[in-house]
Amino acid sequence: MPLIGIIAKKRDIKEIKSNLDKSYELIEITNKSIINLKNIKFEEIIINKDIILSELECKYLIEIIHETKYIIVNADTEIQILKKVKLEKPIKIITYGFNSKATISISSVKDDYIIVSIQREIEKANNKKIENQERKIEISYEKNSKIYNKIINFIIKELHNL
Repeated sequence: MPLIGIIAKKRDIKEIKSNLDKSYELIEITNKSIINLKNIKFEEIIINKDIILSELECKYLIEIIHETKYIIVNADTEIQILKKVKLEKPIKIITYGFNSKATISISSVKDDYIIVSIQREIEKANNKKIENQERKIEISYEKNSKIYNKIINFIIKELHNL
């Protein structure tokens, strides 16, 4: 069962988890839990909000990130903790959002669907690639934060779709 770490608001975690296939385990990363999670190897870490970390917590987060295959980051939010992380090995970072430079950008929003544009190839864990393309994601009329959650679910499903 793939483990996915997430730094996000409680309501977003709940929504992402409810739309996620049951074969994934979503684990919230907080200031309180980070020390206990330092030895867990996550497939992905989703960073949808910023958190303030002590120097020790930041050290543990860096250790966790270095063992992670993908970091999925909201490109429309400035994430300060990523500026503190000095990457010692290559990590695949996937950005998403309305930002036109994001790996997966939202190019159109309608009442019942959004169109996302995959701007760059994304290499999956099995060495297959998700090609540059536009994809339609079905939604009900929702606020932007919920649209972000739909994109997170889309990314997770695509990364694990063999």
